Amino acid sequence: MNKNETVSLSVSDAIQYIGLDQLKPHPRNEEIYGCTESIADLVELIQLKGYVQPLTVKTDGTIVSGHRRWRALAALGWKSVPVIVCHFQTEDDELFVLVAENRHRHQSPVQRIREGIVVEPIARELRNRHAAKKARHEAAGSAELPSDNQQPLMENFPLNPIDLGLTPREMELTENIVAAIVGLGCGRNYRKGRIAVKAADELKKDRPELAAKWLDIINDNSIDVGYQLAKMQEDKRVVALAAISSGAAKTPKQAKAMIKAALRKSSASKEIEGSISSEPVQEGDCGGECKTCTPCEPITGEGVKTRFGPDSALSWVIVKIPFIPKQKIAERKWNGFWGRIVEVGATLKVDMGSEVVSLLHSDVVAILNPTPSFCSRAERILRLQSFGTVYEFGKIVLNRMQRKVVWDAAALAYLDAVEQVELARRAIEQAL
Repeated sequence: MNKNETVSLSVSDAIQYIGLDQLKPHPRNEEIYGCTESIADLVELIQLKGYVQPLTVKTDGTIVSGHRRWRALAALGWKSVPVIVCHFQTEDDELFVLVAENRHRHQSPVQRIREGIVVEPIARELRNRHAAKKARHEAAGSAELPSDNQQPLMENFPLNPIDLGLTPREMELTENIVAAIVGLGCGRNYRKGRIAVKAADELKKDRPELAAKWLDIINDNSIDVGYQLAKMQEDKRVVALAAISSGAAKTPKQAKAMIKAALRKSSASKEIEGSISSEPVQEGDCGGECKTCTPCEPITGEGVKTRFGPDSALSWVIVKIPFIPKQKIAERKWNGFWGRIVEVGATLKVDMGSEVVSLLHSDVVAILNPTPSFCSRAERILRLQSFGTVYEFGKIVLNRMQRKVVWDAAALAYLDAVEQVELARRAIEQAL
């Protein structure tokens, strides 16, 4: 069948058999349930029974109920399929059927939340009906509402009545009604889940891999854990998700603890601000590790060569521009930061990541015998600094690491997280 041809089916309660190629998926189905769910069990069941329950479709061939059956039959090579053709008065009616027909299937929390977003207008209408009924009771001089045993029913929708099991008081909140329809327990669960899923969908525009990880967290941990991520500041949330994606942290709680620990260690206000300080840095401000570290030999202001030859290119150095009163030297903002010599002449060209600066030979001290692990990680840090697109919290991490020559496990985990986020961002930009 040509995809441009318009299908026109007759409405009937009787089962009809139509060509499989005359059907098409409902545009909202993939949005709610995705398209990667396995149908292997259903294929096996249909093969065993040789029968399939009729699909519910619209007159134009759009499937409202039975998308998995449709896929299974296509996989089995069936040419025709049993359907019941229905007419729906409103889009809300057909969406309610799309959701309600799946109520008894095993679904993930994210799928149930997405169902809730779809049926929320229906739930709001039910709440309004309940409020109107309450107002009529009060106007009639009766303060007595229906008892808790008189549970409200979904009466005017295209399915058999569904008992929501809510009290009159619970019916006063739309979220409670939504949660009852889609099976999320209570309105609070749905409200938290809606916030988390919508925030994850927003993140998907820029960082789809992290958004997918967030949805996995909701499914694998809990709605509340996903909601806690939504409450975090955006920069910290991205770092937390990236840390989990990279394996640096296993749970959002672990990732949050890592972020707090890193901020706690940033005692200097210039590091907290997430920008390079323009104040002169005193000797020893390279983090303290420089004088006692294991990976690199000790560094002091004396006894270290102050002249560098051509063979010093690609050497690692720490900037230590002497403080001269009343003399403003822009490069002094780099004091305490390490960089790599890229050119040797009368002055040194030193790559600091975000820029290459010209320095006197006496303005730097060498990091003697750096280990391969230091060199590898330092190159990664300089590369990330060169991007210029690192988000604020990531900049805090990189600046802090560039003022040290040894790093603890938390700092290395942050480096992995920042790198994953930035590389993903650049890959997306190149693909567009």
